[in-house]
Amino acid sequence: MSIILKSGDSADLASVDANKRLKVNLPMALADSGYSVIAGESHDGANGEPRLVRAARVSTDGRLRVGVDNIYWADTFNHTVVDGSAYQCVTATATLAMTGGFLVFNAGNSVASAAVARVQTFKTFPLHPAGSLEVAFRQRFAINPIANNVCEFGLGFAATTATPTDGVYFKINTAGVLVGVMNINGTETTTAPMSAPVAGEVRHYRIVIDQDRIEFFIDGVLEGVILSPNTAAAVSLSRWQPLLMRCYNAAATGSAQRMEVADISVIARDLALNRLWPTAMAGAEYGSYNNPRGSAMGQSANYVNNTAPVSATLSNTAAGYTTLGGQFQFAAVAGAETDYALFGFQVPAAAAAGGNRNLVIRGIRIETFNMGAASATTPTLLQWALGVGATAVSLATADSITAGTRAPRRVPLGIQSMPVGTAIGGSLTPIDVNLDTPIYVAAGTFLHIILRMPVGTATASQIIRGLAMINGYFE
Repeated sequence: MSIILKSGDSADLASVDANKRLKVNLPMALADSGYSVIAGESHDGANGEPRLVRAARVSTDGRLRVGVDNIYWADTFNHTVVDGSAYQCVTATATLAMTGGFLVFNAGNSVASAAVARVQTFKTFPLHPAGSLEVAFRQRFAINPIANNVCEFGLGFAATTATPTDGVYFKINTAGVLVGVMNINGTETTTAPMSAPVAGEVRHYRIVIDQDRIEFFIDGVLEGVILSPNTAAAVSLSRWQPLLMRCYNAAATGSAQRMEVADISVIARDLALNRLWPTAMAGAEYGSYNNPRGSAMGQSANYVNNTAPVSATLSNTAAGYTTLGGQFQFAAVAGAETDYALFGFQVPAAAAAGGNRNLVIRGIRIETFNMGAASATTPTLLQWALGVGATAVSLATADSITAGTRAPRRVPLGIQSMPVGTAIGGSLTPIDVNLDTPIYVAAGTFLHIILRMPVGTATASQIIRGLAMINGYFE
């Protein structure tokens, strides 16, 4: 089959293949190639939004530019303890709970006016001028949207039941309509109504925020776009905002709504920030100074405000303290080749409804000083080590492939010496160890700080006191 193409006074034949497709051979000369470029499709045009195609970018050397995502925040709510170390939680009448793999807002099913449950990160997240920020939620609602109930989730600043003072977020408004919101210094601009949540159905909600454009996705479908007005500096007044989740009743409701969040993430896109993994973990509030997710809220170290440490009972089979380092003290004892479990911290065990984190140690510092009475008769020699990965608190725990037990792996740290006559307040040379190769302590196993004192005297009233600091994070 032939097709005659006519240009001016001349005519040419074009050919097609067996499937009636026009045969085309692109020109080999670069100058004749026309506008043929690589592009990527961000959205296929479904759900009423225009098809969204973006051109690929190349460097001045002709290399394709590739963005690198950086995790700012990632959390799952499959355990049972709301982590007040990572989140500021405020409730009135409405309550919060962790159950069934969800963080549940209005867990008590209140229908009262002004009932509110709000969870907001202490940490703020930056909107970089040269990149975008992605905020994502997997969540469901107990019932279909209902009048007078409001649910908001995204980034922003909010208090009680007032309109957020700044932010970018999804919102189910008082009419029960889901919209995307651009809030600039308290003034909200919204998208057209989006597909409504279905009671009990988990959906993936995602916001991609640039300086001048916001895209709202539900289950991978682009459902709304808001452009920053040309009179505003950006899509929000603040460029650093906390993650925000809030559910409240603007007036009494006919039925109780619950917002149930399974997991959340905040990701910086298209920027090579060169953030180390420990930095990312610490930034997501997984630093070892906090108890790990799934444990009771609080600090991990033995350090009580305005209070001296309680004297430890030195033992080989029981922990003097069950914390992850902190303050310690004990009465001077006679020298012996006994390993004492001065600290014995157990990483919470892995379970279906657990935090399931491992402890990663990057360094340890121990400082010791004399109290109570001057050292007498003999020097005091303190030999320090870590015990890693024991399945029980006893340092006598043995390896067994039939009982499933594991002995602590001892890692020497160093030695401190207290000379005879060291006065009250006299300090020893600190132990300060940085670990190029990190030490991992698996979920359910113990980290011990082990003390052995081969030389020493049980001087009356003498107390050996100090601090142990663990530099690490949970992952």
